[in-house]
Amino acid sequence: MTVTSPAKIIEAAAVFVPPEKEPPPVVVTGFRLRPHGLFYCDADPDKEDLHLSGPFEVVAETRDATGGSWGVLLRWKDHDGREHEWAMPRALLAGDGTDYRRVLLDGGLSVAPGRRARELLTSYLAGVRVTARATCVDRTGWHGRVYVSPGRSFGDTEGERVLLQAAGTASDTKPRGTLDGWRKEVAALAVGNTRLAFALSAAFAGPLLYLLNAESGGVHFRGPSSIGKSCALHVAASAWGCPVHNWRATDNAAEALARGANDALLCLDELGQADGRAADAMGYMLSNGTGKARMNKDTSARPVTTWRVLFLSTGEIGLAEKAAEAGRKTKAGQEVRVLDIPADAGAGLGTFEALHGSVDGDAFARRVRLATETHRGHAADAFLEAITAADLDELAGAVRAGCERWKAAHLPAGADGQVQRAAGRFALIAAAGELAATMGVLPWPEGEAIKSAAVCFDAWIGARGGKGPAEVAHGKAQVRAFLEAHGLSRFEPAWERDGSGNHLDLRIANRVGFRRRDSDGNWEYFALPEGFKEMCQGFNSKTLAAAMIDAGMLLPAAGKSQKPVRVPGNGTMKLYHFPAAALSDGGDDA
Repeated sequence: MTVTSPAKIIEAAAVFVPPEKEPPPVVVTGFRLRPHGLFYCDADPDKEDLHLSGPFEVVAETRDATGGSWGVLLRWKDHDGREHEWAMPRALLAGDGTDYRRVLLDGGLSVAPGRRARELLTSYLAGVRVTARATCVDRTGWHGRVYVSPGRSFGDTEGERVLLQAAGTASDTKPRGTLDGWRKEVAALAVGNTRLAFALSAAFAGPLLYLLNAESGGVHFRGPSSIGKSCALHVAASAWGCPVHNWRATDNAAEALARGANDALLCLDELGQADGRAADAMGYMLSNGTGKARMNKDTSARPVTTWRVLFLSTGEIGLAEKAAEAGRKTKAGQEVRVLDIPADAGAGLGTFEALHGSVDGDAFARRVRLATETHRGHAADAFLEAITAADLDELAGAVRAGCERWKAAHLPAGADGQVQRAAGRFALIAAAGELAATMGVLPWPEGEAIKSAAVCFDAWIGARGGKGPAEVAHGKAQVRAFLEAHGLSRFEPAWERDGSGNHLDLRIANRVGFRRRDSDGNWEYFALPEGFKEMCQGFNSKTLAAAMIDAGMLLPAAGKSQKPVRVPGNGTMKLYHFPAAALSDGGDDA
């Protein structure tokens, strides 16, 4: 009797005898796995066997730790003899099968066309059974003491494989070249180049976030075009073999990128191409480690996507400036989560400081980029093999101690809490680089990662305006910008006289205060109380006044931020006194 429906085919399962090395899989009646592929053999001997696909092996059935998300682990070779493995979710069989066939075809496995062949292949994959089992997970990274990458697992799996089950394969992370070639032609060129070394150290920090219970965050290299910023991203990405993505991404795409880089590395290039509002939201989402809450069609809540990731980014402007383009104001806490570092190393070579024999920075950048395309995707595996072979608790303790030593050596005395928090991330990146060097993954001398992190930390402090709170630095910058923009138009020159020696009678629209020349002939400014509040809009005016007094931007009287000043034609008034030096950066704390 011929079985025609998929349901009856599955019910009529029979035993297929595979090679002796594997337990026999239970397959549906009529299917035969032969050396040259899978066939359906009709019960009618007069009908020709129907070819369904090229040869493949059903290695194991997969399911998650709760007994859900069942699937099958498939293995096959492409036309070049390259081996592929894919943990296929059986949920992909519920539709017309387009999604799973696309993955098989993309991996070099031939799949027969035609509706009947497609339906029979789906029936086989739905009904095949094997005794071997594997645990599947839905994202990369740490799962207990096992680290799962797109291609393999690291650590003690206690006899059962743990692997990534996904709707597609991870073809964009396939390795090229060799680890030794990467050490010599990529990693060695980062020595003496603080931005490259810091970015490459950051590439190894992702797997340490979980071990140290550290939060997600990012590093943004900011600077003009054509100075080598993207080179730092490609050097870091080559450790994992991962692509460098663009900041222009939808919310769903950004969540998918973050989830795919969980406990690993995410690289984003060209912040300037993104919309300011979207970039601000994306930066917050990535560093917060949580996606948006969404509903299913039946109005039930979907599980919220979460991740731990350290991402690297580049752009001609910083995230705060990009957000400002859309009228948004970035909070100080966010600026600590995404560290904005000047990409120019200050050596006259853009991002670089040492050219390692190249004639100029452009030639060096081309040399590095070529090397990252030739050798990639090996270093992270070597690093993961080394750390999972160690005692993870002892390793975490050693890394934590290294972080504390770095902070003790490089954190300025009296640093604000935000600076201390940021120092923790610089310290973690330094420790990650030193750990990779100690394990032989990075061919660096001792202290290279520590030095690069210290130089970048100092550059970050300088760029943010000192070691104090970021809100204060931003507030002082806003007041300074106000004086520069409105000093001559909204401050009345009350002390100026005409040719006859009489005080000028000028009408100033929207007057903020008064101005006069000091002994050196420079303008100093006196703001009215309401005008001062306008200058400090968006900030606590009392807190900002105290900070400006400390910085020498505001001159107090008798311990008070306002001083009595006799203004011609107005009598004595209580005003905020800004000396001419307030327009310079010299008063900022460093």
